[in-house]
Amino acid sequence: MKKITMQPIHDRWQNLVSLLMVSMMGAAVLTLLPLWVGGLSDQGLFSETQIGWLAAADVIGIFASSASAIFWVRRIPWKQVTLAGLGLFFTGNLLSLGTTEFSLLMGFRILAGIGCGAAYAVALAGLGDHRRPPLAFGLMVTAQVTFGTIGFFVVPRIMELWQVNGFFHYLNGWLAATLLLCTLFFPRSKRSAAESDADGITSLLHGKSLLVFATTVVYYCGVSAVWAYLERIGVDMGLAGSQVGDLLGIGFAISGLGSLATPLISRLVGRALSLGISIAIQTVTMALLMGEHSGSGYMLYAATSIVFQFFWSFTIPLLMDQFNRVDDTGRFIVLCASAFKVGEIIGPPLAASLIGPFGYTGVLALGIGSVLLALCMALVTETRSNQSIAVPAAGTL
Repeated sequence: MKKITMQPIHDRWQNLVSLLMVSMMGAAVLTLLPLWVGGLSDQGLFSETQIGWLAAADVIGIFASSASAIFWVRRIPWKQVTLAGLGLFFTGNLLSLGTTEFSLLMGFRILAGIGCGAAYAVALAGLGDHRRPPLAFGLMVTAQVTFGTIGFFVVPRIMELWQVNGFFHYLNGWLAATLLLCTLFFPRSKRSAAESDADGITSLLHGKSLLVFATTVVYYCGVSAVWAYLERIGVDMGLAGSQVGDLLGIGFAISGLGSLATPLISRLVGRALSLGISIAIQTVTMALLMGEHSGSGYMLYAATSIVFQFFWSFTIPLLMDQFNRVDDTGRFIVLCASAFKVGEIIGPPLAASLIGPFGYTGVLALGIGSVLLALCMALVTETRSNQSIAVPAAGTL
């Protein structure tokens, strides 16, 4: 079997920034999911179950288009696909304005997700082509954190004026800037379709790759379930909505340091130990939010939500790098977005079904169980990698 040599994209900052902006918008709805869920809850128009499905609607569309990218991401011109995808995302947001009928809103959000997912898949492929993928993925998370930090301070104020419509206005403001940047500066694939097709699609779907995919699905099922209701958990603890939004924004700002710290820490202590420490701390933060709380609910919520976000951001580049290390063709990395989205499709609706019988304790228990299971699965991958690779491949953590 011929090994495909990694070819980095041009290291012009304009190209990298355009990829980072697209990847930032690819995770935009999940990033601000607590505000989206909170806005839907405050409207009082939808049941908990319907809100859970609306929280997952964009993700369904993103999954559909990003999963298909494994067939076309090295065949179709990147710039045209990205602009079309972002344009469809923008249009879906416009159609969602003022829509209060559940099935229509679901349809518009799925449509927006399809466009978002196509552009996101291209951005992931481009970042995976970078000469230092872990650094590129870390910068991606930092860009998403920047978007969320601003959003958690700005969107609640916008929603005071325009209710849920303010959420879509915020998304479209950033989308307009991203469309302009991508029109001016967007890289081309540095691998030909012939190179990527040297091995068939089925050769990508082996035991190691499927385990990596499943690990990310399980992890994101847990964290997206908790993230979707983290704003509601804060309100349930007695905090005002504005206080919760500010704390989530502060946590987002600090969490950017987590993704930047990943390459350094993992080189010092290794990937496996880095994952273990990160998941253990996330588990503790979720456990502390369970049950009745005495003393200052504000301080407890502030500490746990901020630490949770920091180590979530720390974990993402480690999981993404596993996708890069089980495939040399540059196609499997696009399924990283699909793995995120499968977890996000499952997580919020499952969490919503647990609120009735168990309250938010059920949501947190789901989060704890999922991240611990994901850790066990990730460690299997790391152990196999250490056994089969004596010297770390260039460009990996």
